[in-house]
Amino acid sequence: MHVAAPSHARAARIALWVLLAAVPFLPVAPVAAQPTRPRGDTLSTRVRDSIIADVLADTLNIVAEEPQLLAPGFRQSFTIRPTYRRYTVGGVSASEQAAYAGWVGRFRRATLRLDLTPVAYRGDTTATDGRPPVEFGGTSPASLRLDVKVRTADTLRLFAQSMSSPATLSVAQAQAIGAVGTSTIDLDAGALGIASRVGVRYALTQAIGSGVAVSLRTGVEYDPKPSGSDAVSWRGTTVRGGVGLSRTSGETTVGAGVEMTRSFTDSLDGRNLFPGGGMLTVDTRLMRFFGGDGTGFLTLNGFYSRPLDLERPDVATRIIPIGDFLGATLAAAIPAGAFSVQPTVSVLRETSNAQTTVSGIPTTLDASGTTASASLGVSIPIGRSVTVTPEVGGAFGSVGQTVSARFPRRTRSQSFSDPIRGGWVTLELSIAR
Repeated sequence: MHVAAPSHARAARIALWVLLAAVPFLPVAPVAAQPTRPRGDTLSTRVRDSIIADVLADTLNIVAEEPQLLAPGFRQSFTIRPTYRRYTVGGVSASEQAAYAGWVGRFRRATLRLDLTPVAYRGDTTATDGRPPVEFGGTSPASLRLDVKVRTADTLRLFAQSMSSPATLSVAQAQAIGAVGTSTIDLDAGALGIASRVGVRYALTQAIGSGVAVSLRTGVEYDPKPSGSDAVSWRGTTVRGGVGLSRTSGETTVGAGVEMTRSFTDSLDGRNLFPGGGMLTVDTRLMRFFGGDGTGFLTLNGFYSRPLDLERPDVATRIIPIGDFLGATLAAAIPAGAFSVQPTVSVLRETSNAQTTVSGIPTTLDASGTTASASLGVSIPIGRSVTVTPEVGGAFGSVGQTVSARFPRRTRSQSFSDPIRGGWVTLELSIAR
């Protein structure tokens, strides 16, 4: 799940939206027909189509097939989502303005999507005292993805993304992100400095009982080796495989999945922001649709990921080294007349521990970060095709690290512990036809 700036820098939004619901990549076995939901870009469809959901598309999908997704004809939607975020970690501050833009075209047995996010970032560094903050901007990789239903419940995914703009980060830019960058803080600026990528994934799903399905999935991705001398996130060749189990009964679905990835790359002479190695991810979730037309839903989700054989846990875009990452999210969409109220509560935590020898002295490093966040959005339909969704959210927590060196007669320690405070405002506009 780590994308070394990409995945961890966006981990909060992953927990808030990816863990809300599954994605079309991993369909479940056919179940009894559900109540027909309104055509168009419904809330549950938008959650499933979230660009952030693609980051964890390798985890288990447990959403039952919606009848309108198999309806004949072509449907499309366009979404823009400007967001303003501001965080402080200790005495260091950062803010960004991002504007996600995405287009989704849905055919009877295929979905095509294109998305990107322009972002402008302003942040301090640990050496900013007496100096102006670092300011820079750019665009996340432009991503093109095609999902095709090969059988009733099998899916083939082909995808490609360009390099971000800028394709690399200077030392000052990486430090400005790293002064507040942890897995538990959501920053779109973490999607800058990423190499291009192409890949293919396949999910095989088999019913093993009434409403019960098991899925097997595999994939391979390739990042062309970048040139230059600045920092970049480059994963080389990545292979992945996983298994999931889900059960659907009426309007309720529960499931769990396990996924492993392994990347083969190198340090690019010390400028690679990707930590190397792989990742083990466990994902569990529960989703229940409710309401007369089934547009309301409640989700309870949890995940745990552990790095495997990391080669470079310390990267310039992070405060603390990469470590075990876990979280839980409770979210709902509550119909209220023509509107839909969307509360979300999430808790994310990362911990890392390392033991090494520095100049012959045994040294232990312990680091951790925890962030709790809450947000409230309201989905407001305007006519038959347009939906506006304002959202406001806040986050608080802490991040710290202790380094202990054991000398023959004493142990010397250095540590820091900084509070995390922040929030965001978003206004989403979605047009569906």
